[in-house]
Amino acid sequence: MRSKELYFILACVLTITLGGFFLLPKVVKEFQDEEVIRVRITLENRCTITDEAFVVLDESTKIKTPFYGKVAVLRTERNAPLRLWMSPNFPQFRYDGEIQRAKEEMVMISDCNRNPRMDSIMKSMREAFSSSDSEKEE
Repeated sequence: MRSKELYFILACVLTITLGGFFLLPKVVKEFQDEEVIRVRITLENRCTITDEAFVVLDESTKIKTPFYGKVAVLRTERNAPLRLWMSPNFPQFRYDGEIQRAKEEMVMISDCNRNPRMDSIMKSMREAFSSSDSEKEE
């Protein structure tokens, strides 16, 4: 009877120790301040619309930053979700690009001839339905 209690206590201590070992980094990360960086985004405009029609939308804060001379500069957290968006000054147009994660230097491409969402859907489908045999043959 005594050995069963000892094994039970040992199993509990082991479970708590392993749980703490794997969960502690996530808990610490939650309480750390995110690193704020200066992001410089260059616009590569492949649309017939003027550059002034585009802004960068920070999805986490909903702040829109305009481009000046094909460059937008903003301060946000590292890896914050950023998206190429239409300026509120041009309500007659609609464009919403793919989300990109923030880093110090970025290039955002506006291409009105293709739909970024459709491209990402097709890419996902190709990855999901491609067989590992066909990849080995290439």
